[in-house]
Amino acid sequence: MKAMNLLKLAAVLMAGTGLAALSTSQALAASANSNADAEIVTPIGISTTTNMNFGRVAPTAAAGTVVLDTASSRTPTNVNLLSGGTVAAAEFAVTGQASEAYTITLPASATITSGANNMTVDTFTHNGGGSPALDGTGNDSFNVGATLNVGANQAAGTYTGSFSVSVDYN
Repeated sequence: MKAMNLLKLAAVLMAGTGLAALSTSQALAASANSNADAEIVTPIGISTTTNMNFGRVAPTAAAGTVVLDTASSRTPTNVNLLSGGTVAAAEFAVTGQASEAYTITLPASATITSGANNMTVDTFTHNGGGSPALDGTGNDSFNVGATLNVGANQAAGTYTGSFSVSVDYN
């Protein structure tokens, strides 16, 4: 009987130890909930409102350039500027999320052609500043100027081509 009581006591002690171990492991486990958030912004967009036009130019026997600034003013070197026609820096409208900053990427160069003849446009500049940003309604605009490289005795013609300007949120 004494052995039976000892056996019962051992079983009770073991059961108690098991419960204590179970109770301790439950005390070490915990969980928490977290929120997941995302903000969807208005995509940035760009459109051309005015195309670039260097105007009427007469070449000379030497290669030259026409620098068109962002205010649509031309500066010639070894070419003659003629009146008439349209002279304009390119103008772009930007739309997107209100008050967001963005970057402007200009091309390195572009080619304009008239039949088999071509000229290079390079040294693109913009007047958007170092840190352009959309206004409180999500709008902005900027102008782009460039340099037209005119060959010596460049062939007469109407030269056309295109170039790409891109914008992206910072």
